[in-house]
Amino acid sequence: VGGLHRFPAERKVVSRAWAKREMESRQHYGGRAAFHLGVTPSILRKRYNMTGGDIGLLPNNSQACAQFLEQYFHQADLAEFMQLFGSSFGHRSEVDQVVGHQGKGKAGLEASLDVEYIMSTGANISTWVFSNAGRHESQEPFLAWLLLLSNMSSLPWVHSVSYGDDEDSLSRAYMERVNMEFMKAASRGLTILFASGDDGAGCRRVPGGNHTFRPSFPASSPYVTTVGGTSFKNP
Repeated sequence: VGGLHRFPAERKVVSRAWAKREMESRQHYGGRAAFHLGVTPSILRKRYNMTGGDIGLLPNNSQACAQFLEQYFHQADLAEFMQLFGSSFGHRSEVDQVVGHQGKGKAGLEASLDVEYIMSTGANISTWVFSNAGRHESQEPFLAWLLLLSNMSSLPWVHSVSYGDDEDSLSRAYMERVNMEFMKAASRGLTILFASGDDGAGCRRVPGGNHTFRPSFPASSPYVTTVGGTSFKNP
């Protein structure tokens, strides 16, 4: 998926030799190219049986994602992405509210994809972005983000976060304090989704060969809903 937020609208043939290889590839694969753009919104929506009518219709629907590590999405990139990949479903092309500092530098890949894909699957739903500056022990300031949510009286009901840290890189006291805020959020009726991580539980190599699992936090918290990835073969 990486790079789709800046993928060109039209692919250009750069040489006659390249064009010849492309034609041979299409003939070999029965008229299909030997490559694809990646997992675009239309592929996700099709695989999960979402039709053009599966979009948000109620005015009080809302959703949010959070960005960390000085990564920021750009409204212009989001609008371009939706123009390229959102033609098959009703959608919005702007984030309704940004809470926190929104940097002006180069767009971050993870922050951009988070916004683009939550607004493609949760299409036509009012979307907020919580932008969290600073670090906690050189990592994401999850507690500061949760305290911000706790102090807000009006906010989206669903929050999706793709960031996470290795459990063994954080103190037990810090994780317990973060879990306390997750429990508070749940008591308010908030749904908080976390990505399970790039490698699931992962593995930590220990000298002597006694390797151990290395789960990701907050994905390992019992007070959030953790979502794994979907692997497509020839999407």
